[in-house]
Amino acid sequence: MRVLREEDRGAILDYVRKEPEMNLFLIGDLENYGVESETINFYVHEERDCWDFLVLRFRKFFILYSRYEDYNAEKAAAFFKGKEIDCVSGKTVLLERIAPAFPQWEMKSTYMSRCDGVKGTGEPPEGLVIRRLEKGDVPEAINLLEDIEQFRKTYKKERKGEEIRVMEEEITNGSKVSVGGFLEGRLVALASTSAENSESAMIVGVATALGYREKGYGSAVVRTLCQDCFERGKKYLCLFYDNPVAGKIYNRIGFTELGTYGMLR
Repeated sequence: MRVLREEDRGAILDYVRKEPEMNLFLIGDLENYGVESETINFYVHEERDCWDFLVLRFRKFFILYSRYEDYNAEKAAAFFKGKEIDCVSGKTVLLERIAPAFPQWEMKSTYMSRCDGVKGTGEPPEGLVIRRLEKGDVPEAINLLEDIEQFRKTYKKERKGEEIRVMEEEITNGSKVSVGGFLEGRLVALASTSAENSESAMIVGVATALGYREKGYGSAVVRTLCQDCFERGKKYLCLFYDNPVAGKIYNRIGFTELGTYGMLR
């Protein structure tokens, strides 16, 4: 495995450009953090006189990408062995090749979808105030995410201080935009961007507080966030989902499915 340097930036973009949606996190992190730092590193395995597969490390999160389904999965698995990892993500078909080497991890696959424009206008539910989150809203946002089962592997109570610090920093420097829905001052729904880059962004962290679901709060927040992104010049947005009911809601907003994306952790 070779560690890539700043002079490899163009080659990285050329390698992932064929599937920009599947590589949105990678492209966004490259634009926002560069090729190498304490936060981020890129690695490549070269085989058959070309790049066989590429790995991005972002803190303790890793992304695996290859143009080839028959990439050298043994080399990739060996690379991840012994490292402190919160998650390895990438196209499902690629992660399935290394999953047997990590029986202690769970493989979860979600649908990747893309939106090129918001359908309709949509009025928010009565009483719901939707606005961008500010730094002071972050602790309440982290509390909401920690209380929801699907986010507990990412937002852990023992790391709350660090999670708050990171989100505050991202909101302050503009690398993340978070939109919240408030009822009588209480945050009840949330959605954020991640991997923002010059052309696109990923919609993540879509959450509605327990006791406030099936009222349209979550979809109203997502719609508002998407409109915000397009108004800022984004050409397309991406979003993951694994719940068919949620999928229908996202379809109504303007998202269409492209394929499956996996997480191994």
